[in-house]
Amino acid sequence: MKVSECMRSDVPYLTVPGTREDLLQLMAETQASGFPICKKGTKTVVGVITRNDLLRKPDENQLGMLMVRDPVIVSPDADIKKAVDLMLEKGFRRIPVVKSGELVGVISIPDILGCILEEEEEYQTATIADYVNRTVVSVWEQTPLILSYMIMEMAGKNAIIIVDDTGRLAGMISVSDYIRLSEVSVEDNVSKTYSGTEHSVEWGWTSKDYLMVTKKLLRLPDIPVREAMTKNIISVSEVSTISDCVKILRKNEIDEAPVVSAAGLLTGIIEDRELLKLAAKRIAPVQKTER
Repeated sequence: MKVSECMRSDVPYLTVPGTREDLLQLMAETQASGFPICKKGTKTVVGVITRNDLLRKPDENQLGMLMVRDPVIVSPDADIKKAVDLMLEKGFRRIPVVKSGELVGVISIPDILGCILEEEEEYQTATIADYVNRTVVSVWEQTPLILSYMIMEMAGKNAIIIVDDTGRLAGMISVSDYIRLSEVSVEDNVSKTYSGTEHSVEWGWTSKDYLMVTKKLLRLPDIPVREAMTKNIISVSEVSTISDCVKILRKNEIDEAPVVSAAGLLTGIIEDRELLKLAAKRIAPVQKTER
């Protein structure tokens, strides 16, 4: 199977020169968390940028300084295993697809899972049980918002689970929630992130509180995480099939979901990266041509 069989060809991208405002606007429009960056007036890929790059350089405004230069790319004619191996080795979620020096698409973890696992008959009956991470980073719903963010950062996670007094799943909050609907205040040299909008946005905030991003610090309102978390979260059952789980993750454009028991108790987390490891095993090794 080639990369071209799984990639998306109609993908949004940014150009340089450009600014943080351009990135935040595109994130708001697409709800995506990362993009290729091309030289202005061309489709020549010169970098990539993700939501994490914003947090690493919160006081930088120019895309050229925020982006990762000389990114890893793949050809549409490359074996899909090459893309999978790169994602697992480098921790990538997406890779630009380039042909003859120009951007022709992007291949992502959801794209690969959809191609390899979603429609396979054996995965329509096999459950996710063996791929659930039983070590869950969670906080009590009364935890101060800033402390919940610090816990997420120290755990190296992109999201954390919120539980109520009984230990039941109450909500979830992620890095995307902090920056998806963002505006930049240039005069304050900070990022002002609004947590709500007049329209309903899945995985969004429900209040109008804001945060200010400074040098690796998030200045958040003095409220419990309960008042900012996403309450209508998307979860899966511990007996969900692999196929159904992939469909849920892809349909809702999320990279992980809480796993709950029949009694509604939190039992773990399922991450698309774990399912990518399964996809890697499914793919036959790339055959080397002898010269």
